[in-house]
Parts: sequence; C-alpha cells; structure tokens
Amino acid sequence: MGKQKADAWSRREFLGGLALTGAAAVLGLRPELGMAAVEPPPETTRLRFHKGKPACWAPIYVAEPLLREEGFTDVQYVFGPQTEVAKMSIEGKFDLNVGFSAKSMYNLEHQPHPLKYLSGLHVGCYALIGSARTRSVRDLKGRTVWAGAIENDGPHLFFSAIVSYVGLDPRTDVNYVWVSKDEAIRLFRDGKIDAFMSFPPGSHELMHEGLGHLLIDTNVDKPWSQYFCCMVTGHSDFIKKNPVATKRALRAILKANDIVARDPEMATRILIEKKVIKESEYVHTLPELKHIPYNKWRDYNPEDTIRFYALRMRDIGMIKSNPQQFMDQHTDWRFLKELKKEFGLRW
Repeated sequence: MGKQKADAWSRREFLGGLALTGAAAVLGLRPELGMAAVEPPPETTRLRFHKGKPACWAPIYVAEPLLREEGFTDVQYVFGPQTEVAKMSIEGKFDLNVGFSAKSMYNLEHQPHPLKYLSGLHVGCYALIGSARTRSVRDLKGRTVWAGAIENDGPHLFFSAIVSYVGLDPRTDVNYVWVSKDEAIRLFRDGKIDAFMSFPPGSHELMHEGLGHLLIDTNVDKPWSQYFCCMVTGHSDFIKKNPVATKRALRAILKANDIVARDPEMATRILIEKKVIKESEYVHTLPELKHIPYNKWRDYNPEDTIRFYALRMRDIGMIKSNPQQFMDQHTDWRFLKELKKEFGLRW
C-alpha cells in the first residue's frame, strides 16, 4: 500500500507541474546539470507540436510540464488529418515535431521544405507479423501483405527497407492490399494476407488473439534495433529565430524520454488523459512502452540512422539523394551535442 501511495503521489506531482529539481531527481541527475537555470529565457513562449496518434510518441506529451519549466507557457498539440500533416509541416504549423525517420526523408525528397533533424527519439516500435505460411521474411516472396493503408507511408517504407535488406524487391516480389488497419486485421484473421506491418496496437491485437507470429521485432532485431525509428525535427525558420527555445525544448523532450523509459505506466496514463489513446488501448500500449528502448538517444548517433535509411531507400529507387546530401541540408546536431555534453554523454 505504501508503494502505491508513493506512486500515486509522484504521478500527481508530475502531472501538476514537475519542478526542475524534481525532474532531476526522477532522472538521477545532479543539480549542477540543470543548465537551463543559467541560460537566457526562450525567445518565444509558444511551442507547437503535431498531435500524432502513435503511442510511441509519448515523450512529447510527458514533456509538457518540463517544457513549462523551460519557459514555455503556451504548449500546443495541433491536430491535423494524416493526409495534411506534410503540408502543415511545410507551412510551419508545427515548430518541433516527431516522426518516422524514413518517412520524413521520403517527404523531404518529394516535397522539399525547411526541416531539420535535431535528435533521435526512440528505437523500434514497428513489428512485422507473419501467418503460419511464413517462417521468415524471405517467405514473403509472391505473398500478399498489408503495409499501411496508402503507398509510401511509414509502414510501407519500413516494410520496403526490411524486405530489400534480405534481397527481395518490395516493388515486384510482394503483393499489397491498400486497406484500413481494421480491414487488414480482418483479412489476416481470415487467412487472406500473410504479413501485417504495423506499429501497435494492431500487431499486438493479432498476437494477443494467438494469430500470427513475429517475423521482425524492430525493438530488438538487428539491424533495425540499432537505428532510430522516430526522430525529433524542427522547422528551420523556428530554429533560426529561436535557438535558445529550440535547445530548451529538446532538453525537455530528452528528459521525458528517460521518464517514459523509467515509468511507462505513468506515460500510458498521460496518453489516456490527453486523449491520444483510449482507455481500452491501455492493455496494448503499456507493454509496448515498456518494450521500446527510449533511452537509446544517450548511446546512438542519429547520423547513423540518416545514413542507413538513405542508403536503403536509394537502393530501391524511393529517393535519389545520398546520405551526405541529407546530412548537409536537413540536420542540425548542435543542440543535441551541447545537451549530451551537459548530461555527461559522448556524441
């Protein structure tokens, strides 16, 4: 009972507005590492994120009280239909954002706009589920798969990278059904598709029912577990005008990453309270947040992710730019380098 009371108290304290010293205690940081106290205030007190549905983006929601401690009094989560997100990003409707690294790279190639990668967010979260007729990724040659509702979206790009890595051509060696996730789950249950590529909860719903088995778990299976799935990006105009605000915001997000890693139950409850997920999705979301290695931002170099996915997508004709071109045009690591030094980490 004592532990339950302590957990409830810490959750209320966090949701009510965690003090900077409290954040340091949660993360096990020494007080002298709180460099925000000696920095200038942010150039703007407004910060806008896309209100995305993937539960794996939990850190941007958990970060809200930390962002307020960094000086942001107006933290907005701006909703936009999935089909409009790229357009809204180009128009600068989001100051900072998170998203699947390969999807952002694809968008930048086909709809060039002022976007900069700032940091990795987390590894993994996607899973490739196979039917009883498929024992490996190579078995998918000639099979029918679901890799998202529309072509060249996140699941399709990730699936394409996976199958090309084992020598298959994602353009000709597999057949796709472009339907909604709910319809895809029904087709999988009926034995009409042989693989299901998705982030939770779809993949977990199937396995919870005893349908299908894991072909690839990107949280743990190499090489996918060695690179960031989702990354933090910023609109170039916002970064240029607000360098202090950008660094302060990124600091809060990275601290929130560590908090999600340490207390995924609290993070799941925050997602429910902010209506990112439904209460009924708790049973699937909590195990996923426990499984995703959020603290890999401390160990991995995000440049490796850009190189890896740029090469994969270039090999199958999805982009033409080489990794260095992406790095030169669309990355700004100076804030991450400063924060890693602040946290006592290596670049």
